[in-house]
Amino acid sequence: MKPAYLLGIGLFAIVAGGCRNHPSDKRNTAADNLLIPNRLVESTDTSLHWNNGSMYFQGQPYSGTVLQRDSAKQVISRQSYFQGKEEGWAEWYYTSGKINARRYFHLGEKDSVHTGWWDNGKPRFEYHFRNGQYEGWFKEWYASGKPLKEVYYEKGQEKRGQGWRENGKLYMSFEVRDGRVYGQVNPNLCYSLQNEQGEFVRSVK
Repeated sequence: MKPAYLLGIGLFAIVAGGCRNHPSDKRNTAADNLLIPNRLVESTDTSLHWNNGSMYFQGQPYSGTVLQRDSAKQVISRQSYFQGKEEGWAEWYYTSGKINARRYFHLGEKDSVHTGWWDNGKPRFEYHFRNGQYEGWFKEWYASGKPLKEVYYEKGQEKRGQGWRENGKLYMSFEVRDGRVYGQVNPNLCYSLQNEQGEFVRSVK
């Protein structure tokens, strides 16, 4: 991606109000009515496998929960499935037992609000999804608690955003209007700096 220092607007402030605890963060969907059996299978079970985007157990689409453990047998993740697709809340843990990340899925798609924490308990990310696409705020923080990035999405497309180095210096500030990008985007830092769950901000074209 080429560096973009485009004329048109100066730096702008992102309005952060309403991005937390909004009713759309956890909508009442069909997922709330799906009955996931109280069934646990270890991720190491050889009868468990992926096939064409679905989880199978003993040859059948799996409904229940899969537990993953580390070498010390500590649970480091739990993921629920309904008829082979990720469904409901999934959680990841540090070896200390502290929560690492919490995500929501419906029919195999990311949905609602996904949150993550550093091992010191400070927030690490907050991503908002609707039907598998980014919808709303995408936020990340440094382990120190200082903000790293805030990008606002509509139907999976960036609309505006800002990003900061840990010293507080702004490295990114842009707005997309009528398909054009106005502001400043640093190509060396437009992707997520903290990426344990595979999230990223797509390069703005």
